[in-house]
Amino acid sequence: MTAKRVAPAPKGRRIRGLDAEQRAEQRRDLLLDAALDCFARDGYAGTSIEGLCQAAYVGNKAFYEHFSTKEACYLELLQRNTHTIVQRVTAMLDEIADDEATATHQLLSAFAGAILDDPRIAVVTFGQSGGISPTIERQRRANRREAAGIVRAAWLRFDDPPSDARGAPMAIATIGGLFDLVSDALDRTDYAPTDRDIDMLIAHMTDFALTVRAGMQSDR
Repeated sequence: MTAKRVAPAPKGRRIRGLDAEQRAEQRRDLLLDAALDCFARDGYAGTSIEGLCQAAYVGNKAFYEHFSTKEACYLELLQRNTHTIVQRVTAMLDEIADDEATATHQLLSAFAGAILDDPRIAVVTFGQSGGISPTIERQRRANRREAAGIVRAAWLRFDDPPSDARGAPMAIATIGGLFDLVSDALDRTDYAPTDRDIDMLIAHMTDFALTVRAGMQSDR
């Protein structure tokens, strides 16, 4: 007896070549892109869900299909930004020089490029994320620990023998200092850093990171 062939379940109408799931993902991307623009320009408190929807050219219903609150939207945007930054800096780990000073400058140049090629990313990720809510603060700290892992991976390339147990907390402290330098620079550039501003930021971050390392190595 021949088995009866079961037809595949319909995926629904395609509009402009996209099925329903693809259209939903497109609306999500539009909302996050609009959120990046609105949060950078108007701040978290100054941005409303209605304003986000208007900027994304979608209805309020579309917003709540993806995000339960404005905080949830900001949290996802923060993570999208963080993923972009981490991916770019991690890729540089495979290309850094054999001396630590040059390697540090290369990694921090990649970091600066990741956040300042589009200054809105820096503003939203570093200029506004503090103090929004306990949930956002927990995520910020988790992101710092992830970034500290990259710092530790770089340090271990130049430590023989490897760093002692203080390396992990020192990496977190170093990341905190680097992030504070970025936040301070944003106060000075009004969202539009010049090439000179970026060069100065990279130089300040490099000096700070190398000073931390010199102190760690002198205590070993």
